[in-house]
Order: sequence, then structure tokens, then C-alpha cells
Amino acid sequence: MRVLVIPDIHLKPWIFERAAALMKEGVAERAVCLMDLPDDWKQAFNLDLYIRTFDTAISFAQGALEWTSLKD
Repeated sequence: MRVLVIPDIHLKPWIFERAAALMKEGVAERAVCLMDLPDDWKQAFNLDLYIRTFDTAISFAQGALEWTSLKD
């Protein structure tokens, strides 16, 4: 089984967007995220970035059933 390992995110929602694209392409059957979502240098008060990052993470998790073997 191929597993896509998603590294620490540190407020970079594009990582989840890229991971979703890779999963849809079928490069892996499962994904695991190391989950260090919040915190990044000089971003402590960038609430929009926090919201976008967490919303993207949630969307990625909700979409997982569409492109993983968990749907069976």
C-alpha cells in the first residue's frame, strides 16, 4: 500500500490542496498528516491564514472518502 505522508503544515494550506490533487491522481491509497497545522514565523495575528488553513484541512479530510480505499 502506498501512503502519502503530509509533513508539518505550519499555516500552508496549499499543502493540503496539493495532497488532494495527488490523492485524486491515485499516487497513494492512504494519507497521513503529521498535523502541525498552526504556527508559522510572524503569522501569530494572521487570523485569515489560520481560518483558511483549518478550513482546507477539514475539506481534505472530508474528501478523503472519495479517493481512498476507505469508501468500501
